[in-house]
Amino acid sequence: MVQAQPPVTVSTPLRSAPPWQPVAVALIVLGTVWFLSFTLPLFIPRIFDPTIAPVRVLHGGFGILALVTAVLQILPGIRRRYPRFHRWNGRVYLVGGVLPSALLLVAVLFALRNPQNTADFFWCVVWLVVSGIAWRAVRQRDYAKHRRYMAYSVAITLVAVTNAGLVVVAPQISAVVSPPVLYDALHWFPWVTHLAIAHWLVTHYGATPYPARRRQIAEASTVPA
Repeated sequence: MVQAQPPVTVSTPLRSAPPWQPVAVALIVLGTVWFLSFTLPLFIPRIFDPTIAPVRVLHGGFGILALVTAVLQILPGIRRRYPRFHRWNGRVYLVGGVLPSALLLVAVLFALRNPQNTADFFWCVVWLVVSGIAWRAVRQRDYAKHRRYMAYSVAITLVAVTNAGLVVVAPQISAVVSPPVLYDALHWFPWVTHLAIAHWLVTHYGATPYPARRRQIAEASTVPA
């Protein structure tokens, strides 16, 4: 007597990728290119300026590396076609970008004698926590959790682009908003908003990660008809 095989349970994603994903990725890439064209001409001379604290230069350099590698991580074509590059780029992003940049951000607050800037302090703490969870999840091959927390990490990394845009428009806003309120808003609003958007995305578009999807297809194909 042949025993019936237990049914294979395949997790169903919440939704497929949003139809506007290519547009969002294109805007992120364009925003990053604009940020680099806007920031690098200002940043490079600071490397050779002895009046600038080295900790600020290092924080900026590692932050730029984190931003560039973060954008490479979210490009769907790279994830699908070059998984090896995706893995190594992710290591550079976490170890060479996020970790030193976030730790140096705390040092920058003290170098500027402004340790009471709680917005930036919590920003770097959350950045480190979600990035660490993403790293641990991928080491445990929990790809769904890894992608969820990497979405949070990349969202916080992209705050640099938003901050640069707000700096450009801040003089116009200051005409109608008091400086103290504007100062607090510029430090809290970007990273909190980015984190909220990322949470909404991973909640509504929880597609199965590629390695998990391949395993499920392989398991389903072994089930006898």
